[in-house]
Amino acid sequence: MTDEAGSADGAPIAIGITGHRLARLSDVDLAALRARIDAVLSAIAGAAPTSRFRLVGSLAEGADMMATDAALARGWQVDTVLPFHAEEYARDFDESAAIGLRSRIDASTNVLELPGRRDEAGGEAAAYERAGRVVLTQSDLLLAVWDGEPARGRGGAAQIVAEAVAHAIPVLVLDPDPAREAVLLWSGLNAHESGPEAVDTVAKGNVADLPMLMARLGGADTGAAAGAKTRRRRTVFDAPPLFAIAYPLLLAMTGVRAFRRADLRRPCPTPRVPSTAPTLSLQSRIDTQLWPKFDTADCKASLASQLFRSAFVSSFGLASFAVILALLGLVVPVGAKPVLAAGEFASIAMILIITRWGSRARWHDRWLDHRTLAEELRCLAVSAPLGDLFLRGARAAGSDAAGRKRRDIARRIGLPSARVDAAYLGEAHASLAALLDDQIGYVRRESGRMHQLEHRLHRLGGTLFAITALICAVVLGIEMVWTFFSHGEAGSHHSLPLGVTVVSAALPAMGAAIYGIRMQGDFAGSAERNAALASHLVELRRIVQDEPPGFDGLRRMIRRTAELLTADVSQWARSTRARPLSLPG
Repeated sequence: MTDEAGSADGAPIAIGITGHRLARLSDVDLAALRARIDAVLSAIAGAAPTSRFRLVGSLAEGADMMATDAALARGWQVDTVLPFHAEEYARDFDESAAIGLRSRIDASTNVLELPGRRDEAGGEAAAYERAGRVVLTQSDLLLAVWDGEPARGRGGAAQIVAEAVAHAIPVLVLDPDPAREAVLLWSGLNAHESGPEAVDTVAKGNVADLPMLMARLGGADTGAAAGAKTRRRRTVFDAPPLFAIAYPLLLAMTGVRAFRRADLRRPCPTPRVPSTAPTLSLQSRIDTQLWPKFDTADCKASLASQLFRSAFVSSFGLASFAVILALLGLVVPVGAKPVLAAGEFASIAMILIITRWGSRARWHDRWLDHRTLAEELRCLAVSAPLGDLFLRGARAAGSDAAGRKRRDIARRIGLPSARVDAAYLGEAHASLAALLDDQIGYVRRESGRMHQLEHRLHRLGGTLFAITALICAVVLGIEMVWTFFSHGEAGSHHSLPLGVTVVSAALPAMGAAIYGIRMQGDFAGSAERNAALASHLVELRRIVQDEPPGFDGLRRMIRRTAELLTADVSQWARSTRARPLSLPG
């Protein structure tokens, strides 16, 4: 039994297998069914001739073993999920069949032995259901040898097919009856996404639709889309580091945090301690395949976020600066006015350049794409040891870039080769607790920072308008006093310094810029969302602390953690897409 990572030329596409056991196939010509399963695998391989494949199953007698034998004959990688530890699982087989089971386990690249228990009420059925769900979360495409009849027990083909369809995982159904053709259940056959599907409502195709499905699973772009992306890459260059300096300066000026030398450089990953895990282990694959991609996505998200925020801070700041330069033209000598005009022109030109550059470079979209990828990879590092890759969703319009990258990395990680026992679950439990502690600390700090920034900008803007109102009140007072003492005599007049007019006009311009920055940045909303996320994570952390580390419970809580973290990014997306980068006006 070996444990290999995907090769550098692309991770294998995972084909899950579920199907009836021999007892349910008693009236079926088994030799003919083996041939049909082999033909289906051949069609799958032919639909993606440059791809590699791996079969994920549980080696149950019947459809599972037939598909495993066909996959091994084709040179595919085979990964096995056992509902019990291997010795316990062998009790399901007679002596000769147990020898065949052992040989197929030895031929498997990775074997995950789940902690099924027969000595608990319903434990056996729960073990098979658990194994089926692990197979499902490992699968890009599920091959189901299923007669279409309702499930006769937990974890049966009917149940796994229904769950696959509900999670947008394509299912190729092969009926044991040779008179019926294979049917592809795939929501991607619809022109538009219509929400969660069921077996009865999902779009249905056939083997002829496999090439389109494989293209989606491989993340292939249409020619027009690929050409458009190429043109964007050719015409948009990386922004200079100074384009990202305005937001850190704002934080420093408001006293939220000190300006750092690192703010003048592009974010880059901090070198990690080299992995000491065995070269072919799951942890080694995580260390070499996942964490470098996470670090890159995290740094790219930070840079894009800083560029996007600096862009609107710069735009509003430069707009108010241009107004101030125009007002100064009223008080400076005539010879200095060309300099002010040039400064005003440069300010407006910079606003146009920054806005145009940011829109073409898609700083906002890049920020959210990379942040989504980073959060999903962060959770994947914790869920992968429990076999949960969750390769869901090759939908009609294709998946987003972050989703395609995450799936590719997840495929490279694959199935762990391990026996799930108390010690193994304890390590997974500790990893989840560490992840929650880290994220709780981060979102609390970020919530406090955003709240502080919003509060100080609000006070600063209010102060500027208050000073303006005070100046106006003083001017009105002077006018009233002058009018009283002059008794309205003809020719009696006075003049206030022109600088008073300049100041009374400049301060509201600065206040308006601060208001624009607050509205564009939505710092108050960010503080509230982070505070709410921290509250949810704290509650989940309490549950993790109180609940003993069981396999199903850990998978559920890891999934919940991932939902919370990615939902936070989705809320960011909805909030900021309503405030696109545009000219201040």
